[in-house]
Amino acid sequence: MLSEIPIWRVKYLPMDLDGVCGRENIKERLKEYIKSRNFPHLLFVGAEGIGKTTIAHLFSKEFLEGYYDANFKLVYANVPLTSEETKQARSDAHISTSRLGSLAGKTISTPAFIQLKIKPFVSIKVFNGPFKILIVKDFDSLGSNQQAFRRLMEIYGTNCRMILITTKISKIIDPIMSRCQLFLVSPVNYSSFESLILDIAQKESLKIKRDVIEFLYKTSGGKLSRAIDLLQLCSLSGDVIDLDKLYENSINSQKDMIRSLLLMCFKGDFPKARELSRKIQTNYKFNSQEMFKIMLTELKKIPLSKYSRIKLINLIAETDFRAIDGRDVDIQVSNLLAKICYFSEFI
Repeated sequence: MLSEIPIWRVKYLPMDLDGVCGRENIKERLKEYIKSRNFPHLLFVGAEGIGKTTIAHLFSKEFLEGYYDANFKLVYANVPLTSEETKQARSDAHISTSRLGSLAGKTISTPAFIQLKIKPFVSIKVFNGPFKILIVKDFDSLGSNQQAFRRLMEIYGTNCRMILITTKISKIIDPIMSRCQLFLVSPVNYSSFESLILDIAQKESLKIKRDVIEFLYKTSGGKLSRAIDLLQLCSLSGDVIDLDKLYENSINSQKDMIRSLLLMCFKGDFPKARELSRKIQTNYKFNSQEMFKIMLTELKKIPLSKYSRIKLINLIAETDFRAIDGRDVDIQVSNLLAKICYFSEFI
């Protein structure tokens, strides 16, 4: 599995904007911001795993320079608060009756996530720089709380610039979009992709032909992290990378991810399981039937009782039937994962 081998993607992670593969137009625009020492709120839009966060992070480091540690923060909007954090947010939202002023005894209506994760950072004055930088990954996960976030953008915009990252621009409200400069981050073009893969092959003493690189580009969908992981997997069995080896490792990595998905469900972690299933469908372009077929294959390899195995096969079959019937695939897959998570309590 990928987690059991050294990670080349870390080894070949770009150290600055110049090291980012391709995306010349985006890099030029960001460098202009660095040169002028000013930029508006930004909205990065693109597919999952395409490099949006990496580009935003590198830009922030170059812009803030020596004051990066004090003035930078990255938060994940799709990560729920822990029970302790929720209690703290509720406590902070209540203003003691002993306080003076019209707010004494009242409760602040700011959403807990924003009150706890966002406001403390953006409200503290910038340390030796034009402003702080806050990156919010998976911003669309805020849903209706985007309105409260918009108010923070207006109040603290001069103190902190915000870089919002999403894969679903349709879920971003118009008031947020109107306050941001939009960056569409597309897959890297083939020419840049080929140059990077040839450079890695040379450094790692690998032999790879151009037709194999073309297949790698198509298989990975132009996503560099996935391409580098596949290249590393292939290198474990020899220094010659051919089509057969690439195809075999591509299939194996898909099976590994779906096995991880099932194990995640058995642990009862529905939010992470749903997120992983969406990544699998996006990265590998599975239709529901292909995904369910691999699930059944991997289910046979997991030690379960006869009753449990039959029950899980029935759940997959019922979901497959509803998906074929034209129902929303994402809802049906989410429903299946939720049922497996629930059933795992009785295994």
